[in-house]
Amino acid sequence: MKKILKWTGIVVFVLIVIMIVFAFMGKDETLNLQIANVDLSKVPDGSYVGKYECFRWSNTVEVNISKHLITSIRPILIQSGRDQLVNELNKSIINKQKIDVDVVTGASASCKGYLKAVELAFKQK
Repeated sequence: MKKILKWTGIVVFVLIVIMIVFAFMGKDETLNLQIANVDLSKVPDGSYVGKYECFRWSNTVEVNISKHLITSIRPILIQSGRDQLVNELNKSIINKQKIDVDVVTGASASCKGYLKAVELAFKQK
């Protein structure tokens, strides 16, 4: 019985360590991203899909341009539970008509991963 409890404890501990490691993989890379603005006057009307991939900070978006303005941003794949954050970022991007907007305090990696996906949308065509 003691052996079973010992091995169960070891397995649980190893699983917790693996979960913690996975939760932080790619965080530094995402936090250090540089977000570049796009010259919208050179972007033709259309829909552009951008994808940033880095473990749990991966995002895929569709950005719509009309008359050289960002008219909408549709999240295709975002982090679970980040709907409100994405809505705030989308509103800010559309209102300011630029990608390099302020990130939300406490969610810098999530914001940067999302903003990078928006930036990369314009590099797809």
